[in-house]
This record gives sequence, C-alpha cells and structure tokens, in this order.
Amino acid sequence: MPPIRSQRSQDLTEQEGRILLAIQAFKNKEISSIREVARRFNIPRSTLQDRLRGHEQRANSRANSSKLTETEEETL
Repeated sequence: MPPIRSQRSQDLTEQEGRILLAIQAFKNKEISSIREVARRFNIPRSTLQDRLRGHEQRANSRANSSKLTETEEETL
C-alpha cells in the first residue's frame, strides 16, 4: 500500500513544480515580467525572485548548524 501524503506536502510539491515552470518561462523570455510570471503561475513573487537569484529550496539546503560537509558525513 503506498504511503499517504498529507495535503500540505502535496500542495508544496505542486507549488515547487509551478516555480520550476515559471523559472523556465522567464528564462525562455516567454514572459518578460517577474510579477506577471508569478501571477500567472500563482506563486509568491518574492520566492520566484529568490530562486532566479540562485537561492536553493529550503528543503534541499543544509542546515547552518551542520559541522561536517556531506562528504565528511558519508566517509564516517
């Protein structure tokens, strides 16, 4: 039986997909305004701007309190 995902996690997954599509549309110059891209894809403008500036998704970034790098952790 497949695991049951909460509605919140499904919403976040859908939003992440919309963000990736929005970034692609902006970079391909299909839509020239960040504000318009955010409105059309129903995502926060600030999140889109941060991603375009190179910020990672919070779930993919390592915590600031990590003492070891990923390579060091794997070695141990």
